[in-house]
Amino acid sequence: MKVTLEREGKNVVKLGIELEAERVKRAYEMACRELSKQVRIPGFRPGKAPRMILEKTIGEDNIKNEALQSLVPEVISEAVLKENLDLITAPEYSKVEFKLGEPLKLEAKFEVRPEVKLGKYKELEVNVPEVTLPADALERALANVAETRSSLAPVEGRASEMGDTVVLDFKATIDGAPMEGGNAESFVMELKEGAFLPNFCEQIVGKSKGDQFEVKASFPENYRRKDVAGKEAVFAVVLKEIRRKFVPDINDELAKAVGHESLDALKDSLRGELDELVKQENEARAQRMVVEAVSHCAEVDIPETMIQREKELLVNQMRRYMEQQGQSFDEVASNPDFQQVIASKDDEAKQRVLTSLVLGAVVRAENITVEEEEMGPYFADLAMRYNLRPDQYQEFAANQEVRRQVAEEVLTGKVVELLVSSAKINYVADTECSEDHDHSVHEKKETEAAKS
Repeated sequence: MKVTLEREGKNVVKLGIELEAERVKRAYEMACRELSKQVRIPGFRPGKAPRMILEKTIGEDNIKNEALQSLVPEVISEAVLKENLDLITAPEYSKVEFKLGEPLKLEAKFEVRPEVKLGKYKELEVNVPEVTLPADALERALANVAETRSSLAPVEGRASEMGDTVVLDFKATIDGAPMEGGNAESFVMELKEGAFLPNFCEQIVGKSKGDQFEVKASFPENYRRKDVAGKEAVFAVVLKEIRRKFVPDINDELAKAVGHESLDALKDSLRGELDELVKQENEARAQRMVVEAVSHCAEVDIPETMIQREKELLVNQMRRYMEQQGQSFDEVASNPDFQQVIASKDDEAKQRVLTSLVLGAVVRAENITVEEEEMGPYFADLAMRYNLRPDQYQEFAANQEVRRQVAEEVLTGKVVELLVSSAKINYVADTECSEDHDHSVHEKKETEAAKS
């Protein structure tokens, strides 16, 4: 097989391929055998019709097309491997010359992963805004613990107040006609500003158990249901019950209720958890900023194809999340504000692609590999996360796509660890170095020097 390579732009490659006639002949004969099994030809058993008869029955061009369907992808893969190309789009082939007894000629065009010119990526000095615990962190953590042990109890002898939880029956009408889906029984809601509909809760405040009254409220213009968006509804309401949340005192009794011997023991446990969270966040910041610094030092022309593909992945993640929450993505997506959110994904997608390309370049430069035993803990974690049985785990761990994803995760972890371990990390006060600034002045000077 002869292969010629021509670059069109920085990331587009065109391959000219010429395949020897003998191999073309074998592919054609294989196609004949396969088609003869599928086509009923009078007087011949399946698969036994002579080639000449088969060609007259279904046509030589159809046999050629059958041969090309299996031959072309195989040939292109071989050519790509031979030229050591890293494709990011599926090949588009054209100018196919297929004549029996002659070499097969074709052209294939595709985008390849762009070349990354690494700058300095080791021993970088990076200033990281340090996360510190607020002075009231422990008090807030204790309050959260108490909140988890809170309970709702009926309130008697007074009218409803903001902060109460109420149980309602209501029937809604719009322009005097019953609203579809506008009825509810024993509807539970907390009375707080902006809940349900604007100014809805405020009209319930001051009402007592057993009261029957009307509430007028308008649906927002951008409400997910177009048939009621922007319209005023009248709710005929019956207040069935008023409940108030009671939060226990923070004392030894609370500590024992959550599995600690005393309040002091609970405080010690919470301090340890808070310290660990702060440590993890600082480490995550350091990792993120070191990777950003390395990316800043690199030179790479990112194809728009890769950016748009990554953006599609991000948008699809949003879609799946919204659908899991019972929201219609398509309805929300028409909102101008949400369109701005989607547009903002361009920068995020570009940064993600840049990070991936740069980390991949470091992997190749350092010849970092993944061993089988390094993947084990990741598989075990996934098995626990999805509660897999032993037989399911075996099948899961053997899945090639899962293995590829796990290998990528392990590889990313190893390369980030290498970069961070070689960097000089300076933790500074958040006011000294904003997280949005990326790197210190010193680091930026090093970066420019590395590029030159």
